[in-house]
Amino acid sequence: VPCNPENNVCKLIEYRGAKIAAFVVDSRELICLPQVFELFLKHLVGGLHTVYTKLKRLDVTPTVCNVEQVRILRGLGAIQPGVNRCKLISCKEFDLLYEDCTNSR
Repeated sequence: VPCNPENNVCKLIEYRGAKIAAFVVDSRELICLPQVFELFLKHLVGGLHTVYTKLKRLDVTPTVCNVEQVRILRGLGAIQPGVNRCKLISCKEFDLLYEDCTNSR
């Protein structure tokens, strides 16, 4: 994601009953993938590597955060302090992923 002020405005959205960090990039609202993994998928799949494999199969390409977005997400506690990379996906893409994870058990 280009590191410009418009892309670096973070807001908390209500999603599936939780407050999730989101950015608007190219007119798309994108949520923090590690955060929604921790909240909704951790108990369903082996790990984030499984999630990335599923996303590839679903033909979903997550957006890579820029440095400033990562800093903001760490500050909010959406990702762990030592994390220096993060990916974003849309709520619709996460819905596809969640459905895939819950139906493949």
